[in-house]
Amino acid sequence: MAKNLPVADVVEEIFQSILATPKRQRRLKSSTFWKRFGFGRRTKERVEQVREALQTRAVIMNIDDSNFGAEAKDEWIVLTYVEPELSQVATQAEPAIEDVPRPPDSWFATIEKGIYESEREVEYYFIAPLLEQLGYVEDDFAIGYPVQMYEGVKRVNKEADFVLFDGAGRAKGDALLIVEAKKAGRDLTEDSVGQARAYAMWLTTPYYIVTNGDDIRVYLFRGAVQPDALLMNFKREELRHNWGTLHKNLNKSAAIEYKDRLRRILAAGGM
Repeated sequence: MAKNLPVADVVEEIFQSILATPKRQRRLKSSTFWKRFGFGRRTKERVEQVREALQTRAVIMNIDDSNFGAEAKDEWIVLTYVEPELSQVATQAEPAIEDVPRPPDSWFATIEKGIYESEREVEYYFIAPLLEQLGYVEDDFAIGYPVQMYEGVKRVNKEADFVLFDGAGRAKGDALLIVEAKKAGRDLTEDSVGQARAYAMWLTTPYYIVTNGDDIRVYLFRGAVQPDALLMNFKREELRHNWGTLHKNLNKSAAIEYKDRLRRILAAGGM
């Protein structure tokens, strides 16, 4: 491939390939992604040009801003197109990653060395402490929350592992986050993700998390029709590195703000 291809042209080609996929999402190895641009070196200026070009096309990534361009060659870059209204919801008023509150190193060390032998241990020793560090308090937690929904024409009662609300009220309009826990060592399947998404759809929560205590996946809910965006996909031992992006999106204040905007967008669309 020729060197130093126009960034806008390469991003446009990537963008069109994203639009051609059912989920409006593509996964590229870092080495493959950067090879498309023909850069001899990834200078700060070139990386910033690529980032800005992707942003103009409302394409979001799973890579921290601070790490974009410096990721390992075999790391997956997940590129997702988010409709303009929802991309604005997801990016407005976000603090710089270096400005977000961070737990002490001792907290990360405790989380990293934990060994979980059951789903309950994942919930108690990993999920609950994580949510507390994201700014949620006891009144916000609903554990084993009953959700009435439909499977086809049949009305069924389900139970979400964690639903985080804005305060002690349990009104649907106050639901902010779904967390679906799986047993330690159990693979996260499409069924696991679909279950969490179903809860998010019925409660219109801005985000949902699926985790087995080792793998953490964070999704942006985009409505009943649009495919959701996989914002983050990382291992527990990488939590320290990914904390900035995680907190930036899922802290309680950010979730409340996005919830309000999401509600208005879905109402405008008749959902």
